Amino acid sequence: MAQIINGQIERNEYSSIPYTWIRGEQPNKSISIMLPGLGYTTQRPLFHYATNLCVNHNIDILHINYQYSQNEHFKKLSEPEQDQWMYDDVMAIAHEVLKEQEYKQCFLLSKSLGTIPMAKEWTDRSLENTMSGIWLTPLLKDNNVYQAILNTELPSLVVIGDKDSHFIEERVATLKHNQLVSIVVIPNADHSLEIKGDITATMDAIKEVTLKIQEFIQR
Repeated sequence: MAQIINGQIERNEYSSIPYTWIRGEQPNKSISIMLPGLGYTTQRPLFHYATNLCVNHNIDILHINYQYSQNEHFKKLSEPEQDQWMYDDVMAIAHEVLKEQEYKQCFLLSKSLGTIPMAKEWTDRSLENTMSGIWLTPLLKDNNVYQAILNTELPSLVVIGDKDSHFIEERVATLKHNQLVSIVVIPNADHSLEIKGDITATMDAIKEVTLKIQEFIQR
């Protein structure tokens, strides 16, 4: 039976970040840090099933539930300032939770906006024992995100739909040159990995992504 611990970090007067730490009754060796999108929260299907997969494979989970769409101070910041702000928020929670339990390995799973702080972590390597990463609908138009995946030295799974506004065929093709990067392109899927007007196809896409995540974390 998993233990669910809800908490909140007050990093400064403008930054209050809720989180949910899901851990096994017995200490686990691994943890997955999950970084949602702006509107695609950790309660949405992709994170829901990824969380269940981790529980089934004795991997603890840390949901970082930032709420930037509701933060007026954050909205006024420049793009580089926003990027640093998100990274600082994520690291504040990660370090707070990770100090409570020693994990031998961790991996990051991010979607959309969450790929921005993940990309910075791929460069800064502030976390110890990061072994791999899963990039769901990464913001490939952002050069920092693109370069982080392109030059990664860690096994990485990239999932994106070819109808996603951030799908850039040339960049996706170039990412394939890195043998550590596995790429899954979902035909006709948008930025939510949904197929517009086709619920059955959307469910099939979610199943495919879930199976790819399962294969990746079982390596």
